[in-house]
Amino acid sequence: MPAVLRRRSAAALACAAVALCATACDSSPGDRTGPGILGRAISATESAKSVTVHTDGLSLSVPVKGRVSLDDRGNCTATMTYGTAGTAELIRIGGKDVYLRRDEKLLRVQERHRSPEDLEALLDALGGRWTKPPVDGPDAPDELRLCAGKGIPAGLENGWDDDSAEGEATTVGGRKALKLAKPVGGDGGTTTVYIAAEGPPYLLKIVATGGEEPGTTTFSHYGRPVEAKAPPAEDVAVTD
Repeated sequence: MPAVLRRRSAAALACAAVALCATACDSSPGDRTGPGILGRAISATESAKSVTVHTDGLSLSVPVKGRVSLDDRGNCTATMTYGTAGTAELIRIGGKDVYLRRDEKLLRVQERHRSPEDLEALLDALGGRWTKPPVDGPDAPDELRLCAGKGIPAGLENGWDDDSAEGEATTVGGRKALKLAKPVGGDGGTTTVYIAAEGPPYLLKIVATGGEEPGTTTFSHYGRPVEAKAPPAEDVAVTD
């Protein structure tokens, strides 16, 4: 059977998708300022034993929707849909074994460097089944980037330097929360962050409006086990 080569276009998509993506909150005024609240929320979220992250937005003008569940034991399940380009599913078990399944649409996009004959042979060989690529090295799937970190956008803390910005009381999914908002760039864009106001100050939701990559990232299922199980053997394609 034909080998499954590295996905050349997956890196940018997965990295961009991911980018779309402690202690209890203290009620003292100094701790309710934007930088203080957000810093502790990021620390709490990074320290969580597990979390599920949903994304829904635009990345490089492509609609991206996904769900990633991961824990601190190396388990991760991810499903990402890149607009009309297709869907990828990934399972990582204990940081040791990885399974990847891409639908036909995504395979045709990511493997378009192949000849028509080789591409059709690959589609026939996989037949909608999973592959078992390496966990690391040059042939590791780029979709593994989805399992890195806890879904916190890079640079989220940047720009919250106005100590007068206080959290506004609100609710998210019935949970008490604090809401922080800041303008982004000069195009009217805004980043709004919602943080749990009871219990650990976890991130609950991040909403980006305007700008080049608007979208919503939600965080849930903190502390719940991640059910990362290997697919049945008959559903895993053997490639050389």
